[in-house]
Amino acid sequence: MKFIIISILSLVLLSCNNSSQSKDTIASNSEKIPIDTVLVKIENKLNKSYEIGFYSKSFTYFWIAGKDTLDYKIGMTEHVRDSSVQLRIFHRSPILFSKALDKINESLPLIEQDFNLHKLGYLHFESPIFYKDMTTELSKSYENQFGKKNISYKQLNEFLMDSWLEKRVGPFLNQFNKSTRGYGIEKFHLLEKENYKQYIPNSDLSDYPSFSIHGMGVSVIINE
Repeated sequence: MKFIIISILSLVLLSCNNSSQSKDTIASNSEKIPIDTVLVKIENKLNKSYEIGFYSKSFTYFWIAGKDTLDYKIGMTEHVRDSSVQLRIFHRSPILFSKALDKINESLPLIEQDFNLHKLGYLHFESPIFYKDMTTELSKSYENQFGKKNISYKQLNEFLMDSWLEKRVGPFLNQFNKSTRGYGIEKFHLLEKENYKQYIPNSDLSDYPSFSIHGMGVSVIINE
């Protein structure tokens, strides 16, 4: 861990070619102070006892503001078998889904140094509750169609393929000449609002819907 932290700080101080910068602000003594937000990457060591022959490479891309690593991270992997590429985002604090896509687009020039994104085959996002715009729109549409009953995975895929979510993911994939083949949410169920605090404890829930589609993240399978 110390080695990773030292490496990250070195990347920031050197402002190396494998980073990009934008301006951000932090509050200090009631003043807004501009700071550099730096996009950096680290190459993840593959565990040969498990991943050899599975992934050919793995990188994580994330932002650093001053000495702080921001919550939002992008994980990229490439399969040995067919060179297909997978993109996953990780964060523990809520973010608008529109903003999450903007952050991915912002990072593409750096990612494309390491991966052929025309081989993109899979996306994975956090559960809808982590995106207020997504969970609000999906919950409203879901309730109109199904009430508050659980549905099958087949029905869920059909619902998401014709949803607010696909209207955002589809244009994102168009830039790679790709399209959505299907959606999945592992361990899909409906999460009642009274349980939201377990996942987003520091959020103002007043404008959130009474329930959210939930599970172990949202997977997007992409057409070849």
